[in-house]
Amino acid sequence: MSRERIFSYFLLGLTIFFTLLVIVVLTPFLKPILWAIIFSLVFYPPHMKLSSIMRSTSLSALFITLIVLVLVVIPFFFLGVVTVHQSMEITRSLIYYLQSHTLVDILHNVYSLPFADRFLSQDVLQRVQEYVQSQDFKNNIASYMGKLTQKLGEVFTAMVFATGSIIFKSFVFLISFFFILRDGKNFIGFIERFIPMYREDLHEILLTVYRTILAVVYGSIGVAIAQGLLAFIAYTIIGIKYSLLWSLLTFMASFVPPFGTGFVWFPIAIYTFIDKGFYYGLFVVAWGFLVISTIDNIVRPLIMKMGIRIPYIVLFFATVGGLLTFGFVGIFLGPIIFTILFSLAVIYERRILKQQ
Repeated sequence: MSRERIFSYFLLGLTIFFTLLVIVVLTPFLKPILWAIIFSLVFYPPHMKLSSIMRSTSLSALFITLIVLVLVVIPFFFLGVVTVHQSMEITRSLIYYLQSHTLVDILHNVYSLPFADRFLSQDVLQRVQEYVQSQDFKNNIASYMGKLTQKLGEVFTAMVFATGSIIFKSFVFLISFFFILRDGKNFIGFIERFIPMYREDLHEILLTVYRTILAVVYGSIGVAIAQGLLAFIAYTIIGIKYSLLWSLLTFMASFVPPFGTGFVWFPIAIYTFIDKGFYYGLFVVAWGFLVISTIDNIVRPLIMKMGIRIPYIVLFFATVGGLLTFGFVGIFLGPIIFTILFSLAVIYERRILKQQ
């Protein structure tokens, strides 16, 4: 083996090794960087038009970054604050209810619910009541309350750290978004020089990734609109005040992992159970689970199918599988992986099979 070939292999191995090290170093920032790449691709066309008007890519990138900060980052941050506040209010209301009612009262309230008498007879209720009043039960409750208090302390501590993590990752996202938007073209050109593929094939793959991301964005917006409208219908039927505002929050929550619209309609369902009765609360829960949250799996692939040329069933599994595997960012990664595979198969057929 010649000295030049040994040097080439050594240099290639060293490059791969340090590339893996870079990936390891960037692992804590991987998700905000991925989101920055996704947003930069979406906002790249207006960035190019604006940079030609301003005659500065830096000013254009800064202006669009500020727009994303005001219209995306800050609203979703406040939505998270509202969600935490609602969770604390629900917990406080539950604790107040438990403190102001004895366990016997709670059992009788449960028994008074519709259909409860079919599952709980007076004999069963009497035996449960006797056990509740026993010393053994009181000791168990005291033990569980101590563990519950400790667990709640851990949860609130985790929430404080999570808030700090969200703020830091938002900063990473914004600064990555700015530099990718400003220098992305040069970075892609740098990568193109080191990938051993025909230029037109590489551009075809990059164009496929770009179209896939746009299709997912349009699909996500379409799903959010559909979920907001469906939520407005439910909130109006049960007579929730400011139903339009709550529907707007449901629209925004559609983009927030992991529970999406459940961050809004589930607390409303609990409030409806308490304020309007069992049947209204049951309606909100059923509508939320079966209609609002389920429509995602139907509408998103249908909209994405308009921009991605792969079968609907493949797109469905790519979207849902990506979500289950990678989290919310998997909604983008799943379809991208499948569309790149399809593009590579087409290139292989064109470059290899047809030339044999």
